[in-house]
Amino acid sequence: MYRLIFWPVLAPSFLLGVAGGAMVPVLVLGALALGASPALAAGIVAMAGATALAVTVPVGLFIDRVGDRRAMAIATAAAVASILLAVVALAAGARWSLGLFIVSAVLRAPVMMAWNLARQAVVAETVPATLRGRAMTALGGTMRAGTLVGPLAGAALLVRWPLWSVFVFAAVCALASLALLSARRLNSAFDAETARSRAARTEDELAQGVRWRAVGLAGIAVGALAVARVAQPVIVALWGVHLGWSPAEISFLVAVGAAIELTIMPLGGHLKDTLGRTPTLALCLAMFGSGFLLVPVWARSPGLWVAMVVMSLGNGTGAGINMTIGADLSPARGRARFLSVWAMFTQAGLLGGPLAVSALLTVASLPVAVTFIGGLALAGSVWTVAVAPWTRLPGRSPHRSG
Repeated sequence: MYRLIFWPVLAPSFLLGVAGGAMVPVLVLGALALGASPALAAGIVAMAGATALAVTVPVGLFIDRVGDRRAMAIATAAAVASILLAVVALAAGARWSLGLFIVSAVLRAPVMMAWNLARQAVVAETVPATLRGRAMTALGGTMRAGTLVGPLAGAALLVRWPLWSVFVFAAVCALASLALLSARRLNSAFDAETARSRAARTEDELAQGVRWRAVGLAGIAVGALAVARVAQPVIVALWGVHLGWSPAEISFLVAVGAAIELTIMPLGGHLKDTLGRTPTLALCLAMFGSGFLLVPVWARSPGLWVAMVVMSLGNGTGAGINMTIGADLSPARGRARFLSVWAMFTQAGLLGGPLAVSALLTVASLPVAVTFIGGLALAGSVWTVAVAPWTRLPGRSPHRSG
């Protein structure tokens, strides 16, 4: 299974992950260099997130119209174009550069949304349900690996080159991803398997509708997970500052957490396909919530380290669970359109998480904010188990092949 999806999906996904990871640390720096205020520079991220949420469903409709693989290629080409706009803005340094830079960042939001939805749809179409958890976990893992490699490569470039060099590097990675998607020889086996899978669909499968009740119930749990995931680095950074840690110490802890997640992800993929989606999601949320609650309970540096390890183990176990469940619930017809609706649960969590933390810090305190996020994750775990009779997600499987 991994060999089948490596060249057409995993390798391009990794390269785009590297491109995106390289740009994330310098996005704010680029805006500041072009004259943006700190508030505006930070607001660019929020603008991109709001744009992604707004275009999610239209992007799904677009993918259904043009096809999964073609949409991936179009999205990659558009990503290259948007990145090159940032290069022009930074290299020119003119009065219009800041506006062009912001347009570039905002345009990348729907482009990456199209890529993410199309890759999920094409894997869901080709990989059987008994191997879907491992496939989706591998898919998420390639992007996470890219977000680790990208910043390191960007940092190396910035030793000798200006900011725009990082965006040039990102564009080259995106072009390499497009080349892999266009290489018919590398993709022939995957295309043949996709065609066979589509031809094997029965009339009953094609006629099956969406179980919207299950979608709503499972979406609540996935939204809680998205809130915890986006809040984790914010909470860790704020608590690190509270403990008097340096930026380097906080960054190192975040990197250690990311390494733990990557290490535990293969086990998480195996659990999704053998133990089942519901137990894996419940376990992920329970560990995440426990890690958050440990922070104010053990309010010292060792406590933050232990909490980060617990949260990372939980997050790694649940890597790809939202994509897996989305594929499980998706219909044979209009799959990308459905996945765009499903993605809105995650997008809402990604926007709501920082807002919740900010609001709680305004009206209460940091320990209250941490406790709230931890309690939300634990509530999500309980919810996942409680609604299992209605969601009826794929459960224990004896399948062992990979």
